[in-house]
Amino acid sequence: MSGKYSRAEAGQAARLLADRGLASGLGHRADGCRATGDPLVARDAYGSRFLLAAPFGYDGEASDHWYAWDIDSCWILTVVGAGAFGTAEDALADWQHAVGPAAGTELSPSSPETTAGLLAPCLETGPMPDMLEGSEPRDLVREYYRLRRRAHVLAGSAAAVSAAATSSGDDDPGPAREAFLGWYAARHDDVPQDPADAVDIILDEWGPRAYPGECSRYACSPHRIEMAARLIRDAYFPDYANAALRLLPEWTQWCVEQSGLNGDFAARSRAAALTEAAALVDEEAHDPADEQDEAPFRRQE
Repeated sequence: MSGKYSRAEAGQAARLLADRGLASGLGHRADGCRATGDPLVARDAYGSRFLLAAPFGYDGEASDHWYAWDIDSCWILTVVGAGAFGTAEDALADWQHAVGPAAGTELSPSSPETTAGLLAPCLETGPMPDMLEGSEPRDLVREYYRLRRRAHVLAGSAAAVSAAATSSGDDDPGPAREAFLGWYAARHDDVPQDPADAVDIILDEWGPRAYPGECSRYACSPHRIEMAARLIRDAYFPDYANAALRLLPEWTQWCVEQSGLNGDFAARSRAAALTEAAALVDEEAHDPADEQDEAPFRRQE
């Protein structure tokens, strides 16, 4: 009787797989997939959202698909989308649709260091690496194990993983801090307020400090600004939080100038900073939980 039910369940599973364009059976072994070429990378106009794509094949054969990771660095390095595509151009088109107008239009070669750095959250090991937060889309959850295994295959060796982990502590915010304070003093030499403590708070909550490089220090997308403001409100007493929030538009303007951001993208960042600066801690009338619910996990910029 149990064998009959097992065959029936297997048949039902096969039909469900077929309905979703998948084949039943073992197919290729999980360890049979290998990178068959060099990875490519694209970034958005703000410099905080990345597409990493690489060709893969099975059993030493030529590549038969590309695997791609959509990586957001507005808070921590987070994979917000991943999957297999027929070509690199298909992966780029999907990423552009997900990111919106700020998405880049070109793929360029990715160095081993950049590749390992962008994939750092997928390379971590231990009892609780890269835990799910609960709001991930179902398509990403389905890719959870494959995206991590492909990342290990692409990053190559333990040395690359170690180098990526080591680089995460190399980016000293001191020079950026001093440069901003000099810029601020030149603009506000008649204002007695000392912004040093406030900018330290912003720097502590201003996204990842290392990868993908010093240029990411100045990435100031609306998403990054909103995330920094949310973390500041949650982590500091009102007086300290509000001082940092009031300084956020100046910090954003400095980042805009350092990064060369212009046009509508710069205007959107400035507007986001002004909006966050107006929502001081003791004046907030909204529930942070509602704010979390309104923001999609994989959002456009």
